Amino acid sequence: MNELGIICDIKDNKAKVAIGEMVTDFLSVFQTISNSYAVSFSPLRIGEQVLVMPVRGDLNSGVILRGLYQEKYKAKNTDANTFNIDFEDGTHLEYNSKTSALRLDVTKDINITCVDKTINNQNDTLNTQSHTTNANTITLNAPSINLNGNTQIAGAISTSGEGGASGTFSIKGNLNLIGDLKVSGNISDGKGDLTNHTHSCTDGATAVSR
Repeated sequence: MNELGIICDIKDNKAKVAIGEMVTDFLSVFQTISNSYAVSFSPLRIGEQVLVMPVRGDLNSGVILRGLYQEKYKAKNTDANTFNIDFEDGTHLEYNSKTSALRLDVTKDINITCVDKTINNQNDTLNTQSHTTNANTITLNAPSINLNGNTQIAGAISTSGEGGASGTFSIKGNLNLIGDLKVSGNISDGKGDLTNHTHSCTDGATAVSR
């Protein structure tokens, strides 16, 4: 006969179950899946309510079926459209099939290791206190890129137009330059072309700007 009990001891992923005054031997526990396709594992906890299923009528040769709710371990969300898991550290995983929304609240770190990653979405917002990306090269493809805030670039900047044509570098505001300015084209201001312009010297002569 199947018996309800409480896990009272754990060893090597097996458990003893207290059934009234009786305590079973260490028994194997059903996990979600265990075959060549995948192997899952959910840690056991003392105090967990389980069902002991005897083998050939012997509880001490039986197996443990787990997952029975009890007063202090109940699902926080039992919505008919929602799959959810709450872990003991406060991490929460939830998927609602009606809204097709996936929610993951993690109390500490998320580490993902993969070969290639492709994400397709309509909009993306990242809210963080700091962000670091380490890569050999980074390519951003967009009709326009907006950077709001102070920007520091350690390295050279090269611009080019479509098909290798000349690019345009526009600054709306003041430019403070520390170092040399080398120009291979013309220099103009609001009054016209300044390339090879002359100016008056203190002795009354004129000279080409250097």
